[in-house]
Amino acid sequence: MTAPSAPSPGFLLRPRFDAFIEALCAHIAGEGAKRRIAGPLIILIWQRLRRLAARFARLVTTPPRARATPPRARITRPAGRPGAPHPLPRAFGWLARLIPGTASVAAPFRALLDTPDMAALIAATPEAGRILRPLCHTLGIRPPAPLRRPRQPRLAPPPEAPSPELPPRPEPPAHHLAPPPNPAWPRAPGATRFNPPRRKKPA
Repeated sequence: MTAPSAPSPGFLLRPRFDAFIEALCAHIAGEGAKRRIAGPLIILIWQRLRRLAARFARLVTTPPRARATPPRARITRPAGRPGAPHPLPRAFGWLARLIPGTASVAAPFRALLDTPDMAALIAATPEAGRILRPLCHTLGIRPPAPLRRPRQPRLAPPPEAPSPELPPRPEPPAHHLAPPPNPAWPRAPGATRFNPPRRKKPA
């Protein structure tokens, strides 16, 4: 008779994660009604939290499959075309500032992140980080070490290309020097030299 296999870490984490999401949604509904927060905003928050819970449930119940094809390259949008506006705030800890008491409700989730089972799940499946990091950002929780993104090394600056050698500059003309003497005009053939008459000295 074989001994029963130990349950996977994800199987033990899912009930606690689901209970936290349900408690958080109930707290948001109660405090939102007291503070007269718009109903459509509350619904958007609920949908966001329940989508994260559904993704986490699929993650821990579905065994990871090997990729048959390489991952797709991330598509970058041109700088001149901004994307559609996000319906929810995106600042760090925005839900804790919008709904008072959220930090106390999130205490079980904070403790769940520090368990060895959660650390093993994060190390085994990178998809767990893509679910838990946005939730930590929404609640204002600093991710634990296994959940943090690795820092990318800084790229060394490219070596400077040597500047091309410029041709030697021509020497400027010497304007301060005297111009060269004019050459003597050649004497025409058969011409006699003109001698001007000399003045006689008075007696």
